[in-house]
Amino acid sequence: MAVHDCSCKRAYPAPLYFKALLILLLPLVLLFPAHAEHSERTLKQFGPELSEAIFSIQQDIVAADNPGGYYWEKYQHLEPFYWVNIPVWMRQDRSQRKVHRILDIGCGYGTLLTIATVIYDAPGGGYCEDVSQYLLPAVATKHQLTFSKGNIELDGVIWTEKFDVIVMTEVLEHFNFQPVPTLIKIREALAPGGTFFMSTPDSKQWGKTTKYYKKLKDLPAANRDARIIDDHVWQYSEKELKQVLKEAGFSILKLEYAPGGGNRHFNVMARAIR
Repeated sequence: MAVHDCSCKRAYPAPLYFKALLILLLPLVLLFPAHAEHSERTLKQFGPELSEAIFSIQQDIVAADNPGGYYWEKYQHLEPFYWVNIPVWMRQDRSQRKVHRILDIGCGYGTLLTIATVIYDAPGGGYCEDVSQYLLPAVATKHQLTFSKGNIELDGVIWTEKFDVIVMTEVLEHFNFQPVPTLIKIREALAPGGTFFMSTPDSKQWGKTTKYYKKLKDLPAANRDARIIDDHVWQYSEKELKQVLKEAGFSILKLEYAPGGGNRHFNVMARAIR
């Protein structure tokens, strides 16, 4: 290349060239320790087999997105620790039944949805309903994922077929309206014996959110004309979370904590009450 050819009059001066190269590479060099720490932490939490699957899927997302971008730099390190228990529970669930179709409500980049399709070896594939499309086409194509834009609170579940597994992580706290009617829609979209997995911040560590409403009961009924708030509208206590799931007709099979990025999150495995 010309920049390496000292006989070329248009070559950049060596100090300028190396300075430019350093500016480009320095962010990546500084991030290597964070990536190593992330890998070690993930290995401890998930074990070798699940860790390998998570890393592989995340690398697919990075390749389709932008190395050095938000997902590569920050989000991929945090997301597994929002739902650390759920892939383990999925493996246990897999040993007890056959799963055909999986839905992820608010799937984001599609990491956990893809993991679920791998764990369950679901022939019907994975489906994502989200208000915005973060699921990259290259990732969706490679892993046979189907995306549809929709607001679960206002539109319900887009597809009419039932799902054997429904996942909803880091979404409940964003609900703008009363949660029980939407949770009922989710329960009704489950096939008989289907499993619902979810995660959401624990208000005991995150703190109560009273910016928009003073009490959970103050959240309004669903209304298409209402202004949508893109924020944590309500962060749930354990008592509140158990109560809304019970009112929606769910029986909680497991409820444990995930470490999150410093403040813990609830991880829940539930089924419809028979």
